[in-house]
Amino acid sequence: MRRLALSALALSAVHVTPVRAQWTQEVPGRVWVKTAVFIQNTDRRYDAAGKEAPWLDGGVSDATAVFTDIIVGVTPKIDFWLQVPFFDLRFSRALGDRLETTNFGDLRFWGRYQISKFAGGRLPVAIRVGAKAPVGSSPLDAEIIPVGEGQWDVEAIGEAGYSFWPAPVYSLVWFGYRARFKNDEKKKDPGGEWVYLAEAGVTPGRWLFKATLDGLEGRAWIVEGIKVPGAARRIGTLQLGGGFRLAGSLWTEAGLRFPLYGKNFPKGKQFIFGFSTRLIR
Repeated sequence: MRRLALSALALSAVHVTPVRAQWTQEVPGRVWVKTAVFIQNTDRRYDAAGKEAPWLDGGVSDATAVFTDIIVGVTPKIDFWLQVPFFDLRFSRALGDRLETTNFGDLRFWGRYQISKFAGGRLPVAIRVGAKAPVGSSPLDAEIIPVGEGQWDVEAIGEAGYSFWPAPVYSLVWFGYRARFKNDEKKKDPGGEWVYLAEAGVTPGRWLFKATLDGLEGRAWIVEGIKVPGAARRIGTLQLGGGFRLAGSLWTEAGLRFPLYGKNFPKGKQFIFGFSTRLIR
């Protein structure tokens, strides 16, 4: 369960949204890039019953994750999205020893199709389908913190947003399902997960202020042929953040994420900061 909770950090950052998230790039060849850093230090977790508890061995989790998102316009209605994670995970136990892992995690990639723009283009609706490739290290050794999950995932997510222009206000929602394939090496069949996100923000001038509610609701796992409801994952977080446009399309952002509830996840606030820009106009 400790390995499950520590590796779950990789899931806690995949919902971070770019500015104008569900509006496609519109121009073929246009490239948009965002790099975000997540920092969390905590001695608490959500256990298998969803209750707050200390780590089983009285330890402290110290985690840093860097996520780089690259979105490339293919056609006016289609773009391609790649996410590359890098983790520096440390776990200090009460006995004085420490586990450490520093490496790239599982790759995620999506294709997104903008179905239509309603209300004069202010209400875009899109569908995004993608997969997670298990390239991150996921050893069987219980003394090594995994940075990957060891199995392929596929998912489909519906997206919708609304711009209140000329008021500098926007909102968006995502909702979808992630199917997680069986991992034969570890003899586990992780349950699928419903994922969601809702965000509202204002962009007065060169500033951005936003609030984001996101999370996932996982189903029970099957381990060595036995259904294990206690291994299911769930998390819900509230993120409050802001940003500033430095020049042109270059933005910087910072914020805090607060867990609202969870199961088999670390508990504790996350500090976030990052940059985003459009590389090709």
